Amino acid sequence: MKKTLSVFIAVLALSSVLFGGWEFDQVLVDYPELEVSNSWGMHSVVVDNGGNVWYTMYGITTGTYYPTATDTVEAIGIHAVDAAGDALSFSPIDFVTVGGVTDTLTVSCRGMTKAHDGNILVALGNGAVYKLNAADGTGMAKYEHPDGSSLTKPAVDDAGNIYIGRVSSGYPVKMLNSDLVYQTDVVTAFPKINRAIVVSGDGTDLYFGSTWNGAGVFKYHSDAPGILPHEPDLTTPVFGNWEPAGVMDTTVTISNDTTIIGTDTTIVVVSDTSITQHVDYIWPEDVSMGPDGNIYAANTQVDFSGDEEHGGKWFVFDTDGNELYSFGTAGGDYAAGGTFNGRGAAWSSDGATMYVAEFGYNCITIWNQVPDGVDRVITLPNTFSLAQNFPNPFNPSTSIPFELHENGLVELTVFDVNGREVATLLNEQLQAGNHTAQFNGSDLSSGLYIYQLSFNGEVSAKNMLLVK
Repeated sequence: MKKTLSVFIAVLALSSVLFGGWEFDQVLVDYPELEVSNSWGMHSVVVDNGGNVWYTMYGITTGTYYPTATDTVEAIGIHAVDAAGDALSFSPIDFVTVGGVTDTLTVSCRGMTKAHDGNILVALGNGAVYKLNAADGTGMAKYEHPDGSSLTKPAVDDAGNIYIGRVSSGYPVKMLNSDLVYQTDVVTAFPKINRAIVVSGDGTDLYFGSTWNGAGVFKYHSDAPGILPHEPDLTTPVFGNWEPAGVMDTTVTISNDTTIIGTDTTIVVVSDTSITQHVDYIWPEDVSMGPDGNIYAANTQVDFSGDEEHGGKWFVFDTDGNELYSFGTAGGDYAAGGTFNGRGAAWSSDGATMYVAEFGYNCITIWNQVPDGVDRVITLPNTFSLAQNFPNPFNPSTSIPFELHENGLVELTVFDVNGREVATLLNEQLQAGNHTAQFNGSDLSSGLYIYQLSFNGEVSAKNMLLVK
């Protein structure tokens, strides 16, 4: 007997789409004497309410000081420049005084964000978070993370709450109030290495990168932020899945009593005892939320991911995980819009100008918005293509993407391993373009299933694994 399964089809329009993209303008700040490196570089960027641009360097000192007759201290300061790139009078900031205690900034910054009141939040590699006065760079508050060590870039919701975690995996994400006073843990333990957090204005949705090894951008949700914990959003796929069909590189042996946890593995071939898999998601060195409400994610450089098609560029997603467009020339000249491994994006108050921090290139570049109403051409695929479902393994829902190069009759069917049909997801005429079907296996038992796409006389099929 055929199971009853929920189906939802999302179709992307084929006509030109109106959105504000970005075009390179110029370099605001750079350090041409520094070599391209994976060990030091530009690590964050913030635009304050006065239009000044704040940034930090990772591993680049700004001053040498002598606290005793026999000791020296190398400061790694915080920089602030005006719109022309000229340093403000108090920049760089090498010392911060809060509550009568003065700290020398000897540890590299891990990320900066503008607080709800317009001041600057700075998270360091020693577990300290500072709030600095945007008018003069003086200290206003300090929080010391109890888990210590490297912190993520903080995120701020519209109520002024601050969300901060650790770069390392397995640590909680904490909510602070606008004065940097701890409120609660909103995530028990984020499972990936992550440099940055983004939060929706109402605080209900959190977005995390997964820097090492790249597993996409993760979305967590809470109906009552600060009261109910944020949990993985099972209705939204992991952002940035570029899994090439049929590519295999790792074999994992499983048995009947093995529990598979996580959604970052795409199953390509399954036997009785092993899974051959390949992971090809975005490696987000940074995630930021633009004034358009979209998620901006900087993919790592090509030599880390091995992905020549996507490596080194910025990708823009809507909050449901749909890739909208990308910008930047991977590995190109930064003075002409080249990108390598971004570590931050910030916007002017009117949203028309974007400032991008490039780590390896040691620079801040300026990008101008392409006005809404400029048509962008969407190129249709030249053949039909069935992609791997995601997440996979799944429980109980998964997405099945496919592309059509022309209009035609589409039949999308799911079978069990014995060849019995368990669901027909589609049997209708569809227009050419990109489509996604949602499959819900809540009424099915764990196991291997096959989904098959028939289109204009041609057939393609793939495996997927339901694990409950």
